[in-house]
Amino acid sequence: MNRRGWIAVGTALVVLGTATGCGPAAGEDGAMDEIASTATPPPPQLLLTFDDQEAGSAAGREIRSDGGSAAIVEMLTVNKATAAFEKGSNGSTALRFPAYSGTSSGSFAALRIEPEEWLSPGEAEFTFGADIRLNKLTNGSEIDNGDNVLQRGLFADSAQYKIQVDKHRPSCVIRGSEGAVVVKSKQDLDPAKWYRLSCHRLDRTVTLTVSEVGSDAAPLVVEKTGAIGTLDLIGTEPLSIGAKIGADGEVVRSSTDQFNGWIDNVSYLRI
Repeated sequence: MNRRGWIAVGTALVVLGTATGCGPAAGEDGAMDEIASTATPPPPQLLLTFDDQEAGSAAGREIRSDGGSAAIVEMLTVNKATAAFEKGSNGSTALRFPAYSGTSSGSFAALRIEPEEWLSPGEAEFTFGADIRLNKLTNGSEIDNGDNVLQRGLFADSAQYKIQVDKHRPSCVIRGSEGAVVVKSKQDLDPAKWYRLSCHRLDRTVTLTVSEVGSDAAPLVVEKTGAIGTLDLIGTEPLSIGAKIGADGEVVRSSTDQFNGWIDNVSYLRI
């Protein structure tokens, strides 16, 4: 697994947060220690690399987080269990979610992440995302009309954050007590390629970054500013990976928004 992308994001956030603070001037005792301390970012609270998994069905597997906070990770399935661990990008292991079926009798799956306290960002700066590769066919019915990558909170809730790839175009939604900011990419993702999607909230600004994994091409960065307020998600739905999860902790069968493809390197970092 390549952690460099997530660490680079974390480092940038920490440096920006400390650059204007008061401290020893250059050349004074302790100045170098302060600079060195900002070079190492805090670890993500959640980090799912799947690199300890062997290839094969994901049903019944114990899945653990490599992040800095304790997390309970459970695989949920509906109908036939088809999610599996397979080869990802750069020799890593990825989780392949069910193929698109368009009917209620199809296979659906999601990862449920708990506990909830540190997954409720409030007004804090935070970043979340994952590496993904899409199937060619991913949507088209009321049951499955989208591709949810990572989500906490549903549309009807007072707060929500999510990354989705509807019709092969990524977008990020962050909604709080004062309003919602939606950032959309105009780039269609190629099903033959891996991409790293990252969404970052800082005060009133939301930034969506789309990078092609293994490419030297500059990432696509889309930014939008608006009123957001506090994201209070204590006591609501758990964090879900790959499909919608309702307040009952189960996959929302009437509108799954099942992700069809591979997901790897899921990350959540609250500063």
